[in-house]
Amino acid sequence: MDTIEQLHRELEDCIDSITAAGLGNLNLQHIETLDTISAAAAALGMNQGKKLIDNFASVLRSFKEGKSPAESVSLRLTALNFYLKNTRDATATGEL
Repeated sequence: MDTIEQLHRELEDCIDSITAAGLGNLNLQHIETLDTISAAAAALGMNQGKKLIDNFASVLRSFKEGKSPAESVSLRLTALNFYLKNTRDATATGEL
């Protein structure tokens, strides 16, 4: 991923895929995609984004293993969506 806009699209697509599939149908491909996006965020210097993506991927792994409740997934997803919206808005206005 070369740009922040492209990263946003990839992350939104991944989140949409996860929510469309439902947590009960979560598969490792979703988590691997998040890991790839996280690496791209790091390469773009989006350290907070990388941290939030990593936290979301981690809690998804834990949920899949039965070690984290759905509420933890929801909390991480909400934080990630908030960050995504704010960075998208900042990119659109030239602040980022």
